[in-house]
Amino acid sequence: MQRLRNIKSVLAIGVLLSALSLPVFSQESQDQQDKNQRDRMATTLTGCLNKDTSGSYVLTDASGMKTTVSGAADLEKHSSNHKVTLTGMTKTDASGKPVFEVTKLTHVSDTCTTQ
Repeated sequence: MQRLRNIKSVLAIGVLLSALSLPVFSQESQDQQDKNQRDRMATTLTGCLNKDTSGSYVLTDASGMKTTVSGAADLEKHSSNHKVTLTGMTKTDASGKPVFEVTKLTHVSDTCTTQ
């Protein structure tokens, strides 16, 4: 009889621990879903990276179109007219201007020319 009670106690504790761990797994799944959605929404730009007179980073593509860029990527290292491919999303800054927020930078060349 005592042994049966012990088994029931162990089973009850196991069920309780399993139930308590469910939110952890569902949160991890939600985080992964959010990351996957951001990855699907990301775009890629390639061009010459420089700094303008205000100190902002600017990417100029092959057609001559200029895009202001920001982000955690190593922009400074490549801001001396390197050709780069940037991955990220366009957002709006505090003044309402579009800014491409970089999540990934891929170095293409140490030199770059635009038309």
